[in-house]
Amino acid sequence: MLRLLLGLVGAELRFAVRRATTTAILLAIGVLLISVSLFALLVAVFILLAERYDPATSALIIFGFTLVVGLIFLVVALMRTRRRPAPLGYGAYPGLGAVPPVTPPPGPAPPPKASTVLTIAAGAALIGLILGRRV
Repeated sequence: MLRLLLGLVGAELRFAVRRATTTAILLAIGVLLISVSLFALLVAVFILLAERYDPATSALIIFGFTLVVGLIFLVVALMRTRRRPAPLGYGAYPGLGAVPPVTPPPGPAPPPKASTVLTIAAGAALIGLILGRRV
């Protein structure tokens, strides 16, 4: 009986590992192909800009655009990794003799954080820049 259970667990473990490695390989190939295609897109944009402007200006335009987009992604990633304090369980209070917390009366919503406003403004400026070039 124990041998049968261990055999089933081993087979399930091998299946899970095989599925995970296949997924990882497919993901790696997809990321590689997307990276190559993005590099080709940057080369094509460089060539188009180099015909209109000089090569140094086109390189600086591409540098600035990729820098701004990369910084936006980093800010969003850092905002997502912030730890929020775990909520107290039902009926739990911070101390043994502590008074239960008093909830403030409902009022107007608090103003948004400056980082949220800056992120929205940067995204809107980027979308405006992209759409403005197409018109």
